[in-house]
Amino acid sequence: MNIFRIIIILIATITVFAIPVWNLARLYGQKHILWGIVPLVLFISLFGASGILEGAQADFWYYIVKSATYLWLILSMMLVAMTIVWTIVGTAFKTKNKTVAWLIVISTLIYIGIAGINGQRIVVKDLDLPADNITRQYDFVHITDLHAGSTTLSHAQNVVDKIKPLDPEFVVITGDFIDEYFVTGDMIAPFKELTMPIYLITGNHEFYLEDGKIEEVISDTDIMLIDGMKIAFEELDIIGVSELATVDGTVNAVDGINADRYTILLDHQPKTDEVIRAEENGARLMLSGHTHKGQIWPMNWLIKLQFKYVSGLYEIGEMFLYVNQGTGTLGPKLRVNSVNEITHIHLKPEL
Repeated sequence: MNIFRIIIILIATITVFAIPVWNLARLYGQKHILWGIVPLVLFISLFGASGILEGAQADFWYYIVKSATYLWLILSMMLVAMTIVWTIVGTAFKTKNKTVAWLIVISTLIYIGIAGINGQRIVVKDLDLPADNITRQYDFVHITDLHAGSTTLSHAQNVVDKIKPLDPEFVVITGDFIDEYFVTGDMIAPFKELTMPIYLITGNHEFYLEDGKIEEVISDTDIMLIDGMKIAFEELDIIGVSELATVDGTVNAVDGINADRYTILLDHQPKTDEVIRAEENGARLMLSGHTHKGQIWPMNWLIKLQFKYVSGLYEIGEMFLYVNQGTGTLGPKLRVNSVNEITHIHLKPEL
């Protein structure tokens, strides 16, 4: 890690965890530096403790501390957002400091409530796409970033219950299906209720875990891990790109893309260079996740700094790219300006 990246991380950490609390204290006339240092140290301590507990595989306490860490992170981001808004408003209208402080606190609590309600929703989005080399319509479902471990068994059940009435011909899952070492097959058991083929690729969170963990979790299901594989489904080819692989490497390994067939390429992260290479190799549809559309504001600003393609449908040359917002959440189920998404895709032959 270079010095520039360390400086950026340090500035971001101070901005998120130290400044907002110190600012609230300042508005009440308490300017002591400890108001900034204490919350920063507590977060770093929680973060470190979660790592220690994970290493010790102390499941219960690890889950509690890790959940508190993620919750603190997201709530701090919300506090940053409301601090920005009300500092600007308070300055413009010359509002009293204590009034600004109360506005920040109250609006942050409202923000949390809205995010909590919205975070429970699972939304099915229909997507119609034209295809010039198929003879009939294909209907399938795309989900991603379920994050089993952060999300619960009941969330997995709700996702499956949403998929069933759609009656898709197959389901594709573009990574981050699980994200904790303690996840077992029981936590994704509802997916055994689906009778259609399910094709899975890995995301970054599968590789934070020990080798073979995802294979172990899905071993009692019909979910097929297709990293580095090409799967034929009638007139369609489905190519799975592992999180640790590249589009070029994967396409070469599966003997290329057949231009006479409709190729769907699954790649967890919608990195610009990989999107370009997918189109140049001849893929007709690339499906990705990873971004969560930022999950909450202002996280979406940070995501846009890293990714050109954040959510929704993009047309790149002869290929469509669709970035799903995530079917689950990282950490607590809090969302604003984003939803837990199931994408119902309809490939329609051009007349």
